Amino acid sequence: MKAGRLWLSIYGAGFLVCFGFLLLTLLTPIPYGDVTRVGRISEAEFRAHRAHPYVDPATLVDTPIGAADILVIGDSFSIRWAWQSLLVKAGYKVVTTHWDKSGPLCADFGAWLQRSGFKGKLVIVESIERLLPERLDAASQCATMAQPFEAIPRATPLSPEDVPSPWLGLNWNAEWASGWLTWKHTRTIKKATSEVVFDHPRWGDLIVARPLPDGCKYFSNRLCDKGLFLVDDTHNPELTAASVASMQRISAHAAPVQVLWMVVPNKTTVYTRPNHAQAFVQAFDQARLGPNLFAFAADAKSRTVDLYSPNDTHLSLAGYLAFGEQVLNAVKKVDP
Repeated sequence: MKAGRLWLSIYGAGFLVCFGFLLLTLLTPIPYGDVTRVGRISEAEFRAHRAHPYVDPATLVDTPIGAADILVIGDSFSIRWAWQSLLVKAGYKVVTTHWDKSGPLCADFGAWLQRSGFKGKLVIVESIERLLPERLDAASQCATMAQPFEAIPRATPLSPEDVPSPWLGLNWNAEWASGWLTWKHTRTIKKATSEVVFDHPRWGDLIVARPLPDGCKYFSNRLCDKGLFLVDDTHNPELTAASVASMQRISAHAAPVQVLWMVVPNKTTVYTRPNHAQAFVQAFDQARLGPNLFAFAADAKSRTVDLYSPNDTHLSLAGYLAFGEQVLNAVKKVDP
């Protein structure tokens, strides 16, 4: 009888613990920023509180490849069509594809453009800084682009800021103990005086939280004296002056179509490594391959709160539009 009561007490205590974990998870705001989601870090503490600008839905349109003036080959910074909306608003017809769809930009890049049916005169190649070295390396080792052209539809929502308040709805899709882990990780960040790293066993990405002495000048989230970044920003190979030579070779392969490069600096570069990849930036600027977004971001981060989203590695909607303005100005110089 006593043994039965003991086991009943143990099972009852276990049930209450598990129920407590589950309840905490259900009540934890749903994370929609990529770094808060992967690092299991509080969305409430790192969600931006800055009002985001309005984008006319009429500018979020894709044009068939055969009718497009501009082809964009980009990554996750292009799939929301946010910065491209400035081009559409200016009257350009734009079509977008992803690096995953195109594959490396090989020696037959120009022939691939012809096979795709593109009749425009300008290609914008967009890449985040941390992935460009491997993309350039892959391009240098291939002769033929085997994948046919495939446009990508605009991802929804337009921006993380368009997601409803994370306080609306229960966090049903999370792992049962993620609420406790979120509380634990966030508490660690609050108490830390140096950087701390978190990973996710399923996704494998490493997220680092770093103290930002001037963080509240740059971000509007509650815990703005700490910043969330990808570890890959510092572990991946650095862009160099040789990278610019590789980009020039790719541009030559596309002739007679002109190529404009849009290299988006890592969030880590903008906020914690101001002198990173300076040899590349100088060579890129001298080669006039596209807008110098490194110099622009270094200045704009003080003028635009949440230029990059505090809970994400990507730009905020305001950041996308600010970068898009720089690209539009570069396009006008090519096609006045």
